[in-house]
Amino acid sequence: MNDLEAALAAADAGVDAGLERLLELIRIPSVSADPSREADVRRAAEWLSADLASMGFEASIRPTERHPMVVGHDRSAPEGAPHVLFYGHYDVQPEDPLDLWHADPFTPALLPQPDGETWISGRGASMTRAPL
Repeated sequence: MNDLEAALAAADAGVDAGLERLLELIRIPSVSADPSREADVRRAAEWLSADLASMGFEASIRPTERHPMVVGHDRSAPEGAPHVLFYGHYDVQPEDPLDLWHADPFTPALLPQPDGETWISGRGASMTRAPL
């Protein structure tokens, strides 16, 4: 098995666990624009840091003027290995107007589509295609 085949096999083997982790993160109402949700934003940062650490990354939560950022490093990479940067955000926009949601926006759902694909519905999921 070559490196690409091994990487794809590892990705396939981890689909179910990865999907469950994504759904767990979607359940956290990390609405950074809402001061009443500050603790949830912090909880999302803590969740991400712990998740990165569970995968072997050196992870930390760093304070900023507003909400914390999460930084992770893979210290096991060999000398001279290329650096890869993933940049994203873990907060979501407010879920208003609530009457446009068909279900609780922080209770993700898997929605089968007529074409056989499955989408994830939930605040922050953007109707993402689920690898099912």
